[in-house]
Amino acid sequence: MCELTFWNIKLFRCSLWIQVNKVKKNILTALKIALAAGLILYLISSGGLNLRSVGRVMSHPWWFSLVIIMWGLLVALTSLRWYLLLIAQGVTITFGKTLALNFIGLFFNLCLPGATGGDLVKCYYLASIYPNKKMATISTVLVDRVLGGLGLLLVGGISVLTHPAISLSGSPLIRTFSCSVLTVFMAASAGLILLLNLPISFLNTWLGKSSGRLFWNIFLGIYQAVRVYRDHQSTIYFSLFLSAMVHTTIIVSSLIVGRIIGSNLSWRFYGVITPLGLIASAMPIAPAGLGVGEAAFEYLYNQVGSPLGGEIMAVLHLVSIFWGLVGLPFYLLVKKNSHQPTAEEAILSQIKGVG
Repeated sequence: MCELTFWNIKLFRCSLWIQVNKVKKNILTALKIALAAGLILYLISSGGLNLRSVGRVMSHPWWFSLVIIMWGLLVALTSLRWYLLLIAQGVTITFGKTLALNFIGLFFNLCLPGATGGDLVKCYYLASIYPNKKMATISTVLVDRVLGGLGLLLVGGISVLTHPAISLSGSPLIRTFSCSVLTVFMAASAGLILLLNLPISFLNTWLGKSSGRLFWNIFLGIYQAVRVYRDHQSTIYFSLFLSAMVHTTIIVSSLIVGRIIGSNLSWRFYGVITPLGLIASAMPIAPAGLGVGEAAFEYLYNQVGSPLGGEIMAVLHLVSIFWGLVGLPFYLLVKKNSHQPTAEEAILSQIKGVG
């Protein structure tokens, strides 16, 4: 009887903790949605975001359709990159399933803060589908995100170096941001090269000294999964190339949108300013970067003489929302075909197993 009471108390405390965390997450999400809405309303009221200019894209349906198709190509390229990383880990998966999971991640990017919130959902589904390869599959999401960021920094760094008159001789903010992009890219590239080429014995010794703690054990598990890519360096470099292609396509699509809505800015400015704005919008502040991206683009494009930065980002967000909503049917299909236990059910089953 006492033992039963003990487990009931434990179950109650765990359930209470879960409910409190749910409330906290809901409040935080609501605040971030409110922030995104507030930023957009501020931009509209201050004239930084002209909805009429955004609506001009509808008067050029062929060009706007081209932008939508280009973003569909982005989804295919990012899915191919992730597919190659999964195959390198020995995961048996088809490109179609990878594409479906990527669409689900895009859908949840609309619901979770930042432009990377869908990664958590992809990790969850991968761990559910491949329970014996949890670390390996989760590491692919991490590496995929790192390579995506490196690709953005690569494109931004090349643009900064090839257009110094814009990046290094412009406003103090753009000059500082450009130098930061170059610095972070060189540091991240050096770290990647070291990880792929340092002797395994050296890394094992260093990490082994820190083992025994939960954080380091998780880090060690991820590292052991990531180091598989030491034998697949061609996959890493080709994935980096795909990332650069993705962000180059985004720059071209921003140029097309700019031309549609009336911006006469030279294409050289798009190559420098768009990557900087994308880096700012990727910060996990608002769902899908809404509001944050518009504010960043508005400010950065104003620095080079264009008042339409916010409108350009707003159109790109509309296109990304369209492709994100395409992920909803995939999510509903996966949810229908697999029963996922609630947190309370999972705790109860664990307690029964212990008893």
